[in-house]
Amino acid sequence: MKEAWKYPGEWKGGSKPITRMVINVDVQRAMLYSGKEEVGWTYFASGIPSFPTPTGEFKILEKVKDKVSNLYGKGFDKDGKVVNSDFKQGRDLLPEGGHFEPAKMTYFMRLTGDGVGMHIGPIPRPGRRASHGCIRLPSKMAPILFEHTAVGTPVTITGNGPDYQTYLKQSAEKAKANAEKLAAAKKKAAEAAAAATAATTLAPDDPNGPKGAATPPPLGAPPATPPVEVKPAEPVNPPPANN
Repeated sequence: MKEAWKYPGEWKGGSKPITRMVINVDVQRAMLYSGKEEVGWTYFASGIPSFPTPTGEFKILEKVKDKVSNLYGKGFDKDGKVVNSDFKQGRDLLPEGGHFEPAKMTYFMRLTGDGVGMHIGPIPRPGRRASHGCIRLPSKMAPILFEHTAVGTPVTITGNGPDYQTYLKQSAEKAKANAEKLAAAKKKAAEAAAAATAATTLAPDDPNGPKGAATPPPLGAPPATPPVEVKPAEPVNPPPANN
């Protein structure tokens, strides 16, 4: 098996269509069939244990050559510096003035309604899991699979992983935890911004006194208005349904 990792895969089907795919997440290898004939294989990188690829019987639901993720990508600050290379919409907070750059999912072949599919992606350690749930394909093999499959092509995913219903339940739990994490981050950022705003309204009472002491208002003056809360920047694209 290790010898196979020297190559991204093999296609020997010519112009024949792929009528069935069998994907084994344990060995990280997909077998391609046209009828009963084996016409090729490819290695891939499926979801890591905390973001597993669901197992079971699926079909290709959609094909989009130049798709980008609406969930995962990189987060940048206002100066264009990467501050989070694994940014997720609905989980992470962008710094004020920052922006989100979605990850490319070229030659995307959708398998589930919530976004699991096959597409070109980095495979840092062939033979090991690496993705957020999708099946990352080598750049030399993804165009072949895309060209020779059709919407409706059956895809069987086997190996150690949750069935689709269990996967959906786990995804819902993660979404709830992510929402709570994002709300906490927004609250913390808002409190920090409000504190910074309040600090700028303070004037020194005495050059020789404590730094930051406020000058008391004249007698009879109306009470000072409380500092205005400055909320942090929201993510560039609010997260839609999982994809």
